[in-house]
Amino acid sequence: MAKTLSFTDTSAQTVKIGDTTTSFTLVCGNDNVATDLTNATSITVKLGNASGYLKSATVDPASLTDPTTGQVTIKFNADLMTNLPAGSYAIEVWVVDSTGTSIYPSDGSTGFTITNNIQSANGTTITTITFDDFVKAMNKAASTIAKGDKGEKGDTGTVDNAGLTTAPAFVSLQAQVNNSAVGTNLLTNSNFSSGLGNWKINQGTNADCKAAVTTDSDGDACIHITGTGNYCGLWCRTVSFDQNQVTTGSVLAKGTGTLNWVGLSSRPASNFGTISTESYSKVGSTMQAASGTNSFCVYFDAVNGVLDIYIKFVKLELGSQATDWSPNPSEILTQSDYAKIKAAIVALGGSLS
Repeated sequence: MAKTLSFTDTSAQTVKIGDTTTSFTLVCGNDNVATDLTNATSITVKLGNASGYLKSATVDPASLTDPTTGQVTIKFNADLMTNLPAGSYAIEVWVVDSTGTSIYPSDGSTGFTITNNIQSANGTTITTITFDDFVKAMNKAASTIAKGDKGEKGDTGTVDNAGLTTAPAFVSLQAQVNNSAVGTNLLTNSNFSSGLGNWKINQGTNADCKAAVTTDSDGDACIHITGTGNYCGLWCRTVSFDQNQVTTGSVLAKGTGTLNWVGLSSRPASNFGTISTESYSKVGSTMQAASGTNSFCVYFDAVNGVLDIYIKFVKLELGSQATDWSPNPSEILTQSDYAKIKAAIVALGGSLS
């Protein structure tokens, strides 16, 4: 039988940029007969367009109102809408249960539309640039700024990365972003784009844990973790917290193993999510921070002496809700911010392409 995916009669099929309250309700079926999702262990909704896969969101099987109807509701919140311009999109629903992974629909994909709102009708695509790209552009611009007539021309200047990120103006901007953003990721290199970078390997109870950077079938950087004991995985230093502040750590994982915890070290945790051997699912932990600075850990336990796990898109955020992955604000600048900086450089006599 062919797997089908259709909107319910009352579901929206269009959402405007900036609207974070719209939900789509889809029906997973076999030849348009509703599939019973009672035994689903994970549900992932994946979005794409003509260029390919874009992003995904998880739906907790426990949140389904009536699993026997095959209905899955996806909320287009701020995290899911970020960086999606107006246009036509495709949607798929991936359901994991004890028999394996089912992808709805099995033929083609189901379409929906994102439209401009009145403010964005004449605007441009919402884009971001990485902080590393910004620094490279600043280094290039520094060499073009005209020198004064005070004496002999000095060496070509460079941008002091540490000085830039600790400058009062930048710190003020960072504080505004952190205070206003919902679901801010408190970790850096959380998508492993710089390899292990600031992450360290915890070798586990049998001291044989290994972690290697690789690329998965989605084209994403990920970490392959293997071992035979418990407490195997990665850890890194993180930020300071107020005492008893609630935090949530999450990661996409697949393979053989069970979750030990994803979060702050040596803190009582409430774990959520189930690891599948077939496809990625979101797992994590909610816990209260201790006073001072806590290390952040992503640890797994072996099953019958075997741990073979792939992880990607790690996130630590305030609160008890695990939202979609996003980079740390210090790792991106909006195109609007970039334009303002460019104008300032040009005013100084430099150029920035």
